[in-house]
Amino acid sequence: MLRCVCCLLIVCAVATPAQADPVLARYLDEALRDNPALQAQTANARASAEAANAARAQRLPTLAFNARYTRAEGGRTIDFPAGDLLNGVYATLNRFLQERGEPPVFPQLENQSIALLREREQETKLSLTAPLFAPRLWAHADAQAALFDARLAEREAYVRVLVREVKRAYYGAIQASAATRILDASAALLTEDLRVAQALVDTGKATRDRVLRAEAERLQILQRRDEAAVLAAQARRRLNVLRDRPADAPLELPDPETLERPSALPAAGTERPELRQLDRSIAAADAGRRAADASLLPTLVLAADYGYQGTDYHFGRDDDFGTVSLVLNWTIWDFQARAAQRRQALAQAEALRAQRRELADQLDFAHRAAAENLELALRAIDVAQARLAAAEEVFRIAERKRAAASLSHIEFLDAERTLTEARLNLAIARCTALDRAAELELARAAFPLPAALIASVPE
Repeated sequence: MLRCVCCLLIVCAVATPAQADPVLARYLDEALRDNPALQAQTANARASAEAANAARAQRLPTLAFNARYTRAEGGRTIDFPAGDLLNGVYATLNRFLQERGEPPVFPQLENQSIALLREREQETKLSLTAPLFAPRLWAHADAQAALFDARLAEREAYVRVLVREVKRAYYGAIQASAATRILDASAALLTEDLRVAQALVDTGKATRDRVLRAEAERLQILQRRDEAAVLAAQARRRLNVLRDRPADAPLELPDPETLERPSALPAAGTERPELRQLDRSIAAADAGRRAADASLLPTLVLAADYGYQGTDYHFGRDDDFGTVSLVLNWTIWDFQARAAQRRQALAQAEALRAQRRELADQLDFAHRAAAENLELALRAIDVAQARLAAAEEVFRIAERKRAAASLSHIEFLDAERTLTEARLNLAIARCTALDRAAELELARAAFPLPAALIASVPE
């Protein structure tokens, strides 16, 4: 019996459409909106999107504003002997002027010491940089875009697993609660049987072993009931955690009898996101190999500056300047560093392709197994329903026989135990079928996710 109760949580899940159960649909919406792990996945995808945007922007021109104001003192100088070169000539010219009666007009000069650093200087300019030929930047942008797509596929894969876990916890809580009620009813029946057994012993119509047997059966059921209650509480907490709610938050849970029987042929799905994630990772590795190849080529960049220079801030026509440059860079030799990068990218792509083939085989196996298990579980529901009908009829006959004093106590306890087992078995059969339908839904990526969780990242 205890194993049966434990199975209620281990295999309990559902794969019917979420819209068929408004309560489940609400819990799924809350989990897809508030689950912390999903929010982390979304944040990682947003970061990857920004990395892709930054890589694309590197291929475009950039315009920068630069301003510099400098105060300098000391430094190297250039000595120019202006006095030594010109003073003798000027003195001779002044004597000629004096001999003619004219005043001297040529000054005596001092030798000059010219500082290489201006005492003060400013430069204000706009700088334009445009990559004209930079294939490595283009390959890097392709790699970042592929990595962003891989991150989106990874998030979708997590979302689909989250949907399955919410369903598992939801139906686990339902079925564990049902198990608790079934065992409560059994305990009440065994308590009444214990009272009858004690009355028979008191009147001398039965021996004391009958009371002990009834008490043992009742205590066993109470123990199982307590364990089922603990499992039910754990399932509730799990569902609340997935929804990012307090662990003891109240839940609305329908009766298990209202659960819809899953279909043997769930809706067709799409390609598994795990495969798309590997496909995009392979594309990123290929782009990395192209970037390594492109590093063997030269890069050509246009650089242009326009601005103003001087000792003070003047912005006239005599203060401005402009430059235009073509900058070519070509690494001729790097001791095989770029070749090693290329081999690394090729090895990464080869490993990812092997992983992709292995994963495709595993997913195909899982899909086939899930379909076969669902078919088997659906047949088990029919058997469990027939078993419960037979057990209920046997118990009704046992009650009539006990009332007529034509049934032994052991036979009555056996009939009650069979009925309890049949009730739990039907709950397990329903839950197992729903779990296997959910597994097939996951294997086929058939659950209809919101578009925002598949192909975009919210701001």
